[in-house]
Amino acid sequence: MYLNRLELKHDALKGADPRCRLSAGLILIIGAVQILHVFLLFCLTAAVLVLLFRDIKTVFLRLIPVNLFCGILCVTVPLGGGSINAVIVYILRINAAAVLYMIFIIPLGIGGLAAVLAKLKVSAKLVSLLTLTYRYLFVMYERVFSAILSIRLRRPRQSTAMSWRSYTGVFASALASAFFRSQKIHLAMRSRGFDGVFPLTRVFAWKMRDTVTLFAVCIITAMLLIIDRG
Repeated sequence: MYLNRLELKHDALKGADPRCRLSAGLILIIGAVQILHVFLLFCLTAAVLVLLFRDIKTVFLRLIPVNLFCGILCVTVPLGGGSINAVIVYILRINAAAVLYMIFIIPLGIGGLAAVLAKLKVSAKLVSLLTLTYRYLFVMYERVFSAILSIRLRRPRQSTAMSWRSYTGVFASALASAFFRSQKIHLAMRSRGFDGVFPLTRVFAWKMRDTVTLFAVCIITAMLLIIDRG
C-alpha cells in the first residue's frame, strides 16, 4: 500500500463491500498457493493482470521487488536439492498471490483494511497496532530517503566502504529517531485519552452482488484446485 508514485490509481472492483473483498482475496490467495500446475498458475496471474491493465506499469514496478526475492529462490532451491520445476511453481505462486493482493486488498487502503478487520471482530488493539505501524513505516522511509539524498548531494568523493558506513549511520539515526518519536507520540495520545483502540466510523452495506461475488470466488477456487489435483 504505497503512498507515492507506486500507488494504484484505478480499482477494478470499486463498489464491492470491503468485507467481501477481503474474504474473496484471502480465499483466492490461499487457493493459489496450493496449486501445483504451472499452466493454471500462469492463467490465473494473466487473468488478474488483465483486470489491472489500467495500472499495468505500476503493477510491474511493484512486482520488481517481489521477483528479486524470487531470484534468491532460483539460486537457493536448486542448491538444496530442489528441482527447476519446483522453483517455477514457487515463483508463479508468489506472483499470483501478489497480483491477487493488489486487486482485492490494496485498494482498501490501510483505513479500509483496519475498518474491515475491526468489523470482523479482530482484536481492536491489534488493528490499532497495524494502522500505526503502517503509518510509521512511511515516516521512517521519508526520513531515510531524505537523509540519503542529502548525503549524495553534499558528500565528497568516498570509497565504497566509507559510503556504506555513511548509510549505516543514516539507518541507525533513523531507528533512534523513530524510538524517541514513538515515545513522544505515545505520551501525547495517552494525554488525550487514547485507550489503544481506534473507533469504527465506517458503515458497511452488504449487497446481493457481494454474495454473488464471494460465491463465484469460492467456486472458481474450488474448480482450480480440482483441476490441479485431477
